Amino acid sequence: MVFEALVAAFALAASAGAYAQDAYAPITFSRPAAAAPAAVAAPPLPFRYVGKWVQNGKAEALVLRGNVLYGVAEGDEIDGEYRVERITGAAIRFTYLPARVNQTLDITAMR
Repeated sequence: MVFEALVAAFALAASAGAYAQDAYAPITFSRPAAAAPAAVAAPPLPFRYVGKWVQNGKAEALVLRGNVLYGVAEGDEIDGEYRVERITGAAIRFTYLPARVNQTLDITAMR
């Protein structure tokens, strides 16, 4: 009699557990997605165009930052903060190195 009661209790518990699994969706735990790091914005270009020339087929420019005058060519770095990417008749393209953001200084309006 005790054995039959145990078997009945086990059968009842097993069937209730099976029913509970069918009736409810499984619970899953997941971590919320990590927020993307905020993009570092580049400050406005601190340079003013002074002049440009071509020497031995290589374009060079004079730019003023505050009271400091720089003679730059493509590939030059300024204070480890900016790199001159390209000098054309219309613009000088810089890369702001901390954020790797390209910025363009329009030189057509400054002629």
